Amino acid sequence: MSVQGSGFRVREGDEGRGPRDESVIRAGSLDFRACGLSARLAGVFLVVALSGCSQYAAPGPADNTLRELAATYVRQGVRYPEHPVVRAEAVEAAAKVMGRDALLLVRGAMKDEHPAVRFAACMAMGRLKDPDAAPTLRELLKDEDPSVRVGVYFALERLGDTSHRVEWVELLRRHENPVVRRNAAMALGLLEDKKSLPLLELAANSDPDEGVKLQALEGMARLGDRDAISQFLQYAIAGQSFRQPYALITLAYIKDERVAPALRTRLESSPYLESRLAAARSLGVLGYADGYDLALASLNWKDAQPNLRDDPPEVQIMRVRSMAAMALGEIGDRRALDALAKRMQTPDDPRVQLAAATAILMILNGPVP
Repeated sequence: MSVQGSGFRVREGDEGRGPRDESVIRAGSLDFRACGLSARLAGVFLVVALSGCSQYAAPGPADNTLRELAATYVRQGVRYPEHPVVRAEAVEAAAKVMGRDALLLVRGAMKDEHPAVRFAACMAMGRLKDPDAAPTLRELLKDEDPSVRVGVYFALERLGDTSHRVEWVELLRRHENPVVRRNAAMALGLLEDKKSLPLLELAANSDPDEGVKLQALEGMARLGDRDAISQFLQYAIAGQSFRQPYALITLAYIKDERVAPALRTRLESSPYLESRLAAARSLGVLGYADGYDLALASLNWKDAQPNLRDDPPEVQIMRVRSMAAMALGEIGDRRALDALAKRMQTPDDPRVQLAAATAILMILNGPVP
């Protein structure tokens, strides 16, 4: 299979306006660029030795070795000293694929020196719902970074403490930094509380920042708002800039009979590789393997376009390979394990290694109920 150029680009004038500066496009994460983080990383990589493991097409004893190796890459990512983007993404990955085994990692990350990592850790703790983390979370209520406090509000509400909703809403409605408002909207949507709909609708209709509007609209769509779902379906078909792949990823978590046909249309006909990979990933979440061949071929994609403003070739390559790995993880086909293991151990970019390790654990762990 030939894989064409990724094609997806930020339009001039859209830089920094979306809900994220891409590492790997997926709904609901901190905007790292607005925290002063670059998409370019130093040449220090995750390195773990693997011996005697190959051919994972059928379950067997080698699964345990590969599982432990992939988990080691995730653990190394959480402690990666060179760049907080890797640590933040590893924290998210740990909560997703390591379950209760991630608790100690996430608790440690809540004390990280960088606010992006602390925010990711608080959001992850909300997912894990660890009551033993409540004292540390309450200490972070005094964190100087407002996005970290948003993460704390989210985690505490997931633990049953709703006493900080007023402060949360105040950040959503009035904070001067749009990144804080984006994170506040995103976290509010992830609560999956229908009582949040009026607040999300107000942000979607009145906030001046496009990223805040999109995050709020996502929360509304996840809560079943038909107008918001229709808007995301429109973005999936004809969205410009970051909106199309973002919408395609979001649609995986929306229950609507129109979603799967829209995803298949983009997988088959989008001129942009990244949009096709986003559709492949979301179809995988829904239980369909239509995008398997595309994702497998894209693991080694290298046809980056030179001289693109704010999008150097190494970042394009990182983005496509990471998206391919995550699509394979969601599809869950064991045939991809060999290719993912090789990609995980290839020290081109720690974010790609982390995505491959995460995908391996997703496949070996099986579907999440």
